[in-house]
Parts: sequence; structure tokens; C-alpha cells
Amino acid sequence: MEKTSSPKRSGRVVSKEKPLFPKFDYHIDESDPDIVILRRQDGAFVAAFSARGATREGIVEAAKKDYGKLIEANAELLGLRENGERKRSA
Repeated sequence: MEKTSSPKRSGRVVSKEKPLFPKFDYHIDESDPDIVILRRQDGAFVAAFSARGATREGIVEAAKKDYGKLIEANAELLGLRENGERKRSA
């Protein structure tokens, strides 16, 4: 991994590689035969689908959308946003 130091960045070392994001696991809750619920590793609700109409693509899209919201909500903690930058609106 190549790193460069830039005087414009207050002496911080900046990586040219993409940042590593935290891993979140998702699981399917099928405790109700009529509803498929997508949950995060901590059990938090993400999305619900009809058991008959749920597709792999729809579930994956819901997980990606949720993950993006988690990253955006925690961008400052992850060092992805400079102090003072405003959160993007959806």
C-alpha cells in the first residue's frame, strides 16, 4: 500500500487505496411463515418482505441500502468525513 504525505492535508498520511469499511452481517428471520425479515447482526430490523414475493436480489438491495446508511451515519467516526463537512441528503 503506497502512502503519501501532503502538506495541504496538515501532515496527515493519505492512502491512495480505498478505505476499509467495517463488516456487518445480515441474516434472514423466517420465524413467521408469511414474512421474511432481514436483520442486522445485532438483531435490528432492516426490511420485511412477503415470503412469496421475496427475491434474493431484493434482499441484497435492502442490505446494501442499509449498509450505506450505516456508513453515512458513522462517517465521522470512521474518519471518512472531515470535521465540518455536512452530511449529504438522500
